[in-house]
Amino acid sequence: MGRKLIVASAIILSRIIFTGAFTRPPPSRTLKYQDCVRNIRVTTSEELDIQVRDAEQQIITPVPLQDVVVDGMPTPVLIDSEEVDATNKYRAGLITIGFITLLFASNSPILRSAWESTSSAPPVLLINAAVSVVGLVGVIASSSFLNQIVSDPSAQGNTSKDAINSGNDLAARILGPSAVAGAELGLWKFLGTTTNIYGLSQTSSDHGAFLIQLTTLIVPVVQGIMGVPIPKQIWAAIGLALGGVVIFTQDPNQSDCASLEGDILCALAAVFYATYDLRLFHWGKLVPTNELITTKMVTQSLLALSMLYLLGRQETLDFLSDSSADDLKLVGIVALWSGLAVNCVAPYLQVSGQQAVGPARAQILYASQPLWAAIMSFFLLGEACGIEGFSGGALFLVAMFLAATAENPDPNCPEKECEV
Repeated sequence: MGRKLIVASAIILSRIIFTGAFTRPPPSRTLKYQDCVRNIRVTTSEELDIQVRDAEQQIITPVPLQDVVVDGMPTPVLIDSEEVDATNKYRAGLITIGFITLLFASNSPILRSAWESTSSAPPVLLINAAVSVVGLVGVIASSSFLNQIVSDPSAQGNTSKDAINSGNDLAARILGPSAVAGAELGLWKFLGTTTNIYGLSQTSSDHGAFLIQLTTLIVPVVQGIMGVPIPKQIWAAIGLALGGVVIFTQDPNQSDCASLEGDILCALAAVFYATYDLRLFHWGKLVPTNELITTKMVTQSLLALSMLYLLGRQETLDFLSDSSADDLKLVGIVALWSGLAVNCVAPYLQVSGQQAVGPARAQILYASQPLWAAIMSFFLLGEACGIEGFSGGALFLVAMFLAATAENPDPNCPEKECEV
């Protein structure tokens, strides 16, 4: 029964995201002309063509045409090309963020398996350093390929107030924006990854995945404090998502493999990850994706290796000498997956996807991670959910629906600092 409910929840979630978010038409916009009186002349041949002429009958820049069916009849209407492009990028961003969500969701059960499925528990700092180094190697090896399939938001110009003022930053002028951005993002990701792995070593995969999603609340709250306009529907989704986290953590079926210390560490990791997401949204408009991710991974790897050498060297040597070949093999698989999929591929996609969707909406889509993580944990680790777990998951489904049907971000937002 439990397995059927989990699978049914996944199917419902998929239908909500794809039918609600991806098929919803964009909002219409009115084109205003203030410099002169303009007349529209419609001519037809094999294709319908629209020309805009001024008072002297001079042709002005051609306007894109889109046929809209009204009461069964095709009607020519004027569509602002900027609006169409923004809508297409928004939907592509939703698909990208959805794929990233699955990658991130796999991280908790995969990392937790290093302690659940080994006879000798590996040192946390060893896992942390291995994941970071594998991610760095993956970024260097695959950057040329990923650059061809991932759009670079920094090439589209800076639009936010922070982006304009970043050129006045002393450190950025001396070291270059790539070095400063990579150092900052690498620090936040290092702190988040380290506390997350420490937390997962002491609590269940499901608890870790849900508590990490406190970023769903933190990111839009910080944006709202900064004056960024966030739709009320998004706020409602945030409240439901947070309620789902609280209810899920009360599930007694998780009590034998969870601890308060581990839960607190995972919640602290959520703070670091939320800061990383906000700063990524800022720096992604300034620094080329390849430079940004590479310098971030270099910083993260150096910090992880330094901590391993200073605090975990002896523990690591003892583990390597006493562990079986199967344990070492499993630790290697964990490091490869978390390093390549979660810390290499996902960050590349996250830069462009989050720029298109916006941090607040991205966090709502990320909020489905615990559901996917629960499904993976059920099959990989045997972690089961009770009534509280399914109730929390139901609230997340409602939050997904609200987020998927929220109004698209306005590319011409009049605010100085907008969500997109």
